[in-house]
Amino acid sequence: MNASEPRPAKETEQTGKTQEPQYVETIIIGSGFSGLLAAVRLQKKGCDDFLMLERSPELGGTWQINSYPGAEVDIPTSLYSISFIPFPFKKTFAPQSELLAYTNHIIDKFSLKKQSKTNQTVTSLSYDDSANLWHVKTESGENYTARFVIDTSGVLANPHIPNIEGADTFTGAQFHAGHWDHSVSYEGKRVGVIGSGCSGAQIVPAMADKVDRLTLFMGKAQWVLPRSDREYSTVERYLRTLPIIRHIIRLFVFIFYDIRFVAFRRYPIISKVAPYMKAYYKKRQQEHLEKFIKDDALRKHMMPDYELGSRRVIPTNTYLPALAKDNVDVDISGIECITPTGIKTKDGKDIPLDNIVYATGYYAYTNMKRALTFQVNGLGGRNLNAEWETKIASYKGITVSGYPNYFKVNGPNTGSGHSSQMSYMEVATDYIVQAITAVKQDKSIKAIYPKPHLQDEYVAEVRAKMQKTVWQNATVTAFYRKNMTDEVTSLSPEPVTGFIFSRKWFDLKDYDLLK
Repeated sequence: MNASEPRPAKETEQTGKTQEPQYVETIIIGSGFSGLLAAVRLQKKGCDDFLMLERSPELGGTWQINSYPGAEVDIPTSLYSISFIPFPFKKTFAPQSELLAYTNHIIDKFSLKKQSKTNQTVTSLSYDDSANLWHVKTESGENYTARFVIDTSGVLANPHIPNIEGADTFTGAQFHAGHWDHSVSYEGKRVGVIGSGCSGAQIVPAMADKVDRLTLFMGKAQWVLPRSDREYSTVERYLRTLPIIRHIIRLFVFIFYDIRFVAFRRYPIISKVAPYMKAYYKKRQQEHLEKFIKDDALRKHMMPDYELGSRRVIPTNTYLPALAKDNVDVDISGIECITPTGIKTKDGKDIPLDNIVYATGYYAYTNMKRALTFQVNGLGGRNLNAEWETKIASYKGITVSGYPNYFKVNGPNTGSGHSSQMSYMEVATDYIVQAITAVKQDKSIKAIYPKPHLQDEYVAEVRAKMQKTVWQNATVTAFYRKNMTDEVTSLSPEPVTGFIFSRKWFDLKDYDLLK
């Protein structure tokens, strides 16, 4: 089989049988920013035999799917963008529509539609030990074989909807924020929003002036702090795309956000200063709550009793003012059950609703059965899904021992709790393409996977570093922890700077070689 001459798939429309697998040198799973980054980097290295598989009807990943009202990035777009692909963003924190426009700009600029297929939900990856190829099965029956697999399926791709008694009896519309049903009107309606994390804090202000009544069913208190956000003039938008200016701005924003990491890590010297920093932010939140929240019980409930940084801080200027509106109610008693006409609260209120929105986040690595959206079978029939349920292990959060030529972007412990995830994705995709290039250059090598002892050492190092962070020592439940309270499985225990330099150069000596 020649990698430069992919086999065409057989037509199956008349027979209805599963087609003969199509060979592609590299399969990229997902078309969000990490998938696009992988594709562009492969192009730049001349590795043009790749195919990007997207499970949705359209390319675009997160910002194509997450289209709920008020959706926008919570990191300045000067940092939440690909460093080498400029775009004239209109404001500091770009809204979903602009991020989707940026995504489409990248797709068009690099002609990625020609090397992509939509409606391709991957159901399994199985490594063929004898052929040294991955078999990629999809729900549609269009199957593939590939030498390399780059899995960029996002950890924020599996919506978490709580199991609430009576949900199946509700006669109105109900859906998760991550899969917003735009066919359902909310204007002039009675809407209930369950959840008060990042998405809830964006949805409520966006809907408040358009609904008849909005009820927010608030869970645990969140750290909510104001941010500096503004619109750019036409001239400034242009200037910010120029290479020198763009990179200088990006560098300063990068430094500012990476310095914040010291507040989350138990550094001996900084630990003496951190309490003063956190006391300042606590005072700041208290002042904003007193300004906008007049109800004493609600104001007390909204003041976190856990350390700043234990959960992701919500930067917003519109959330608290929205909660103060006359047509917005906040329930903090908890949900007893969902009824055919609304929600019954634990303090006995029956709240009539037309629509229910679940702003309840995603599974990420919380539930290991859902950490991977498909089955991954490696050497000798090993199953990554089952292994990760017991112990989540990888090498640098990118490769896994026993799974040759399988690369994961946004893998275990590569998430950001303080900066832009884009920085991590750029580093990971660069590392992956370096690895693929190195394997292809040595004709004797068929596949690689990290040496088991190096992976064990890496995992132990991550666990040790994580013990010194606020995330592992927090007393709150969080999506970035296994089973919500156990070990931290999503976030990286090192600043972005450390993450970059520990993955800047791929070293073939770290890997076992299949020849």
